[in-house]
Amino acid sequence: MITILHWLLDHSVAFVGLAFLALVASVYWPGRKERFQRDAMIPFQDDK
Repeated sequence: MITILHWLLDHSVAFVGLAFLALVASVYWPGRKERFQRDAMIPFQDDK
């Protein structure tokens, strides 16, 4: 068990990097531009 924890600690930077790349890929995936632009405008809309 301890060797698994040491391995995870040694490779945690790679895991965080992969998670970041997955997040960026999901945001810039074709077809999602309209959704993110609509969601980005929510703070600027008047309360109704």
